[in-house]
Amino acid sequence: MTTSSTQDKAQQLAPVSAVEQVQPAVEKRRRQRSVSPTLTKLLSRRNITILTIQLIVFGGFLAFWEIAVRAGWAREVFYSKPSAIWDQLVEYLSGSEIFLDSVTTISETLLGFGLGAVLGIPVGLLLGRYALFRSVSMPFLTALNSLPRVALAPMFILWFGIGPESKVYLVASVVFFIVMVATESGIRTIDPDFIMMGRAIGSTERGIFLNIVLPASVPSLFSGLKLGAVYALLAAIFGEMLAADNGWGRKIALDSQSFQPAGVFATLVVVVVFALIFNGLMSAAERWLLRWQR
Repeated sequence: MTTSSTQDKAQQLAPVSAVEQVQPAVEKRRRQRSVSPTLTKLLSRRNITILTIQLIVFGGFLAFWEIAVRAGWAREVFYSKPSAIWDQLVEYLSGSEIFLDSVTTISETLLGFGLGAVLGIPVGLLLGRYALFRSVSMPFLTALNSLPRVALAPMFILWFGIGPESKVYLVASVVFFIVMVATESGIRTIDPDFIMMGRAIGSTERGIFLNIVLPASVPSLFSGLKLGAVYALLAAIFGEMLAADNGWGRKIALDSQSFQPAGVFATLVVVVVFALIFNGLMSAAERWLLRWQR
């Protein structure tokens, strides 16, 4: 009897003991999967190799550029050289001018980008969802989109002045069509079977839009937003190069007119850094919104 009860107790305790042994490992693996994928990806041998090659290529290019100018193979008045660009960059970053230029260009870019996206997303959704609206409005939108912004930029300055307003509206006009087309494309590429299944289970049009259409269009939408972010910065700088009181574009125009290529390249370095940060924030927002796919 005693032997039988001992065996029963052992059988009851054995599964519990196994679970207790496995659970910590499962929890540890879950934490590793939730926390470290991005870090692991960044520190992978392949990415380190790629980064090393990129740095070698970039450093070699700068060294060749410096040597070519110092040796007289290229004229410094036209091409400048990395050491002179670095000096100009340090001078620009340590001065007071960069703050006002940066605030002006960044605010114009962000305001114009936000305005264009806020208008472009709903119009793209309407174009993708309602065939009648698309048939009526698409000829007009296509005609407007075909107008070259380079030709219209002076008109924006004539209509809204040389202040930031003209650049904001110029940026918005560029971003609007990029985001609109990307949103419409994302809506129209959704598998119709998903919408039919939603209707079959009794979902309302609002539920289908919120739970099927909108999530499925996010990847295409963010492709348009990231492309629009690049063109927003380009449009703002181009508008400032035509007429502005402050901004990176104005500084580029002044340096190029006074034959100072080092100043032009130094400002372009600042522009590239901001563009990389802007694009990185957009990519982070995209990953956060699409975390349900992982």
